[in-house]
Amino acid sequence: MNDLSGTHNTSMWLRLRKPFALVVLWAAIAFAFFYISYHWIDPLPPRQLSIAAGEADSVYDNFARQYARILARNGVQLNIRNTAGALENLHLLRDPASGVQVAFSSFGFTEPSDSEILNSLGGIFDAAIFVFYRNTQPHHGIF
Repeated sequence: MNDLSGTHNTSMWLRLRKPFALVVLWAAIAFAFFYISYHWIDPLPPRQLSIAAGEADSVYDNFARQYARILARNGVQLNIRNTAGALENLHLLRDPASGVQVAFSSFGFTEPSDSEILNSLGGIFDAAIFVFYRNTQPHHGIF
């Protein structure tokens, strides 16, 4: 009786071998397709960014350091690049070879052509605006 049950198990395995091999083959092809597609398309956001953040220990630099801590919790490394200020930040952002993807800047420093390549994500804080004028007569009023 052992011979018959052993023969039955062997014959059943031989019958299921081809379908099993086809399933394994198709699974390997699907895995290879998704693996190659993932590496070519790479739909995930970058894991490393560079930000132009103004002078060291400035308000913009402090904001950049806060963002670096927040992004690090999610596995993103933020490289902070200290600069001379808003004008240099925008210059680096305009230059694709600079490696800077994000920059802090003040309002009023952009150029009309920037609207084609730059997007603002919003403001961080309101800044005081000082209006200076040159006049020989004293001015009595706000305008």
